[in-house]
Order: sequence, then structure tokens, then C-alpha cells
Amino acid sequence: MKEITEQEKLNNQKSELIDDLLATATVKEELWRYHPDNPDKKDVVKEYDILCQIERDLELELEELKSK
Repeated sequence: MKEITEQEKLNNQKSELIDDLLATATVKEELWRYHPDNPDKKDVVKEYDILCQIERDLELELEELKSK
């Protein structure tokens, strides 16, 4: 079994930190869509209702496919 070098450990750590930074930026962007300070903010209740309807539609479609 090959042991990883100190440089490989550092590279892995850097990669993980970059991945975490990108994930954090993605979540921030999504939250900004609903933030009270955003003049173009989305209505959370309306968006939630839309997602619930999409979920019901997908479940119905899946059930239809199961019965075929």
C-alpha cells in the first residue's frame, strides 16, 4: 500500500477546502433568493407550494408508470 506524501496531503486538504468554499457560495446564492434585503426576493411560501405541487405531479407520474 502506497503512503501519501505530505504534498499529497496538502493538495487533498486544499481540494477539500475549495470544495467547501464552492458549496458555501452555492448555498449563499440560494439563500439570497429569499433574503429580506434582496429587493427581488422570492416568496418562500409560494416557492414551497410550487415545489409541493411538482412533488405531487412526479409521484402521480411515477405511480402511473408502476401500473404499466
